[in-house]
Amino acid sequence: MEIEVAVPQEYTTKQRGDLLEGLVADFMKTQGYEVEQEVRITASELDLLCKNKINKKIIYVECKAYRETLSANILTQLLGTVVSNNYQEGWLISTGPLGKDAKGFKSNWEEKPTAEAQRLSIYTPERVIEALINSKLVKTPPQEKAVELLKNEDLWGNWTLLVTPYGRFWAITCLSGGVPEGVLIFSAATGNLIEDQKLLRNISKTDASIRNLDFEFISRIRQLPLDNLESTSVVEVQYGNSWSDYRPARPQDFVGRTEAQDTIIHFLEEVRSRNTDTRVFAITGDSGMGKSSLINKLRERTQNQRNKNKFFVYAVDVRAATSATYIFSALLSCFRKRAFLKSIYSQFQHAANAGNVRH
Repeated sequence: MEIEVAVPQEYTTKQRGDLLEGLVADFMKTQGYEVEQEVRITASELDLLCKNKINKKIIYVECKAYRETLSANILTQLLGTVVSNNYQEGWLISTGPLGKDAKGFKSNWEEKPTAEAQRLSIYTPERVIEALINSKLVKTPPQEKAVELLKNEDLWGNWTLLVTPYGRFWAITCLSGGVPEGVLIFSAATGNLIEDQKLLRNISKTDASIRNLDFEFISRIRQLPLDNLESTSVVEVQYGNSWSDYRPARPQDFVGRTEAQDTIIHFLEEVRSRNTDTRVFAITGDSGMGKSSLINKLRERTQNQRNKNKFFVYAVDVRAATSATYIFSALLSCFRKRAFLKSIYSQFQHAANAGNVRH
């Protein structure tokens, strides 16, 4: 889950910050604090200065309505402000992720003795969302309602809490062929689906990361049977009938590129043995350089006696794609073909073991 402050293009940086400060102020009030906004002390602009109603403890809260990563400098400056003004605590509330150095700072700081570590609290987006839910300022993402509307789990994307001038909303991206295509918007206060077209248009005109998605996706899904997503025709990479055919070369006619073949086979072995986290690679080259022929050769090599129980290559011609559903359909086709071949092989082995087939 993520959190974004989403505003119209004409909004200033201050107006964006005010939205996050308003949300944080509401949260601090639920925790028993009196809140002052935009307090200025010795030319230093503070976001929020909060005083506990009971024990009078003062907390300085710095709000960062960022989307890019935060550096460790922000944390060290916050700590300096807390120490120089003798505040009991300092809090960072961020909608953006921590950078590598900031993560290191956070990890080291939180390993300090409790009394010292409590001087600085770092609220990452995940912690911010958890605190807002626990304080009942927002409801948990309405997962059940999304499931009821979308039905097919292959359509479910990521949840984002949007803080906008029009209210606070949960947004879930809707996938088509594994690619975000649409979005559903729910009220963060009630969990109800937002279908008001004017409100949806207003949200879509903010600078939210989902602004280019289809905000009327649910209307199309209601009209379109979900089994249509599986009806896309998938075309496998073909090869010629002879060595002189203009199409990609037959595996038996393919010559060379041994190093490239071995590199890819080695990579697949590294993935299979979990020695690498990488899952994507690219074969690049101009048209006619033999990329499809290389793939056909690799497909043949993974089907030989040595590799057939280790790898399965399903080569898809992406030129046949007419929509994002092609990705989804290609995956389904791949799984089904692999399952079919495995079933046939198992039947053959069973028959051979029973003595009904000669090797």
